[in-house]
Amino acid sequence: MTAIELVGNALCLDFANTVNARPVARRDWLGTPEEAVTWAAATGHPIEEPDGLAAALPDARELREAVFRAFQPLAQGGRAPQPDLDVVVALHGDGIAHGRLEEAGGNFRLSWGAPRTARILLWEVAASAVELLTHGPLDRLGKCPSCCWLFLDVSKNRRRRWCSMTTCGSRDKSRRYYEGIRPVRSGR
Repeated sequence: MTAIELVGNALCLDFANTVNARPVARRDWLGTPEEAVTWAAATGHPIEEPDGLAAALPDARELREAVFRAFQPLAQGGRAPQPDLDVVVALHGDGIAHGRLEEAGGNFRLSWGAPRTARILLWEVAASAVELLTHGPLDRLGKCPSCCWLFLDVSKNRRRRWCSMTTCGSRDKSRRYYEGIRPVRSGR
């Protein structure tokens, strides 16, 4: 089984990263209900009531793409497309309408009770996206140049470049090393 990598540092970014690469994905954690349940459990947002999950997957994929299209240009200093922001806000509004505020450590948080459904997961993703969009830090958004995954750079020096050093980072460094020595080898 393929390991689930959570490198986004925000639920909404990890959700956008449920495909392993863009533009052509070889792995999609929202491909089947079973894969979606596995991914949700790995994020700490388990789906306890999988009935209706198959019907919710098209909405999940639509939200994933809207989140990606909203944050990807922001990670590159651009502007988020309004239609994608509208998708996020509409789902967030639906979540607010069905949620309740619960006290949590001196503050309140939005909650949806049990059992946890796929719809609740989508509301949590939309809430995460709205939180990040409204409170940032948007200046710490990054996009991996290799696989196009999105992430929040929480490094002290703000120099994170790849989704993870163990996958894309080492692959990119190896490629650059090989390209650097190839002219030397061919010159002999």
